[in-house]
Amino acid sequence: MGQQQLLLVILVTILVGIATIVAIAVFGNASNSMNNDAVRQDLIAISTNVQAYLLKPESLGGGGSSFADFNFQKIAFPAEEITADGMHARNANGVYHIYNVTETEVGIWGEPMMEVGAPIDITSLVSDSDYYDMVVSKNSIVWNNTPN
Repeated sequence: MGQQQLLLVILVTILVGIATIVAIAVFGNASNSMNNDAVRQDLIAISTNVQAYLLKPESLGGGGSSFADFNFQKIAFPAEEITADGMHARNANGVYHIYNVTETEVGIWGEPMMEVGAPIDITSLVSDSDYYDMVVSKNSIVWNNTPN
């Protein structure tokens, strides 16, 4: 093989290696972004169910105008695991925590699974900054922490 052909083979090998590294990095970023989007969608679905729970009469399993006894076991949420007290849930997208339940509002945290890792204890907030925090009341949903 001539020197020019050998140089061409080396150049092509280097270009293919760089393209592979760039493709892996792009795929990793897209995967993280999709996980964040899925957690946001789950939180929106949860907030809708929370507001429906509030409006449903107690005789039909709702809150009857109060969030006081709310937990994940009282709504339709596709969770793989829910703790016995119903305050923590996990699915393929992330881990979700209910906090600050009062008669007028419910606070919910959601952590993407990419932040949590596995295996995990779903009863505690793992990340100190990369989680979503929302407060749901009868007439509003307020996002308090939304990482990029």
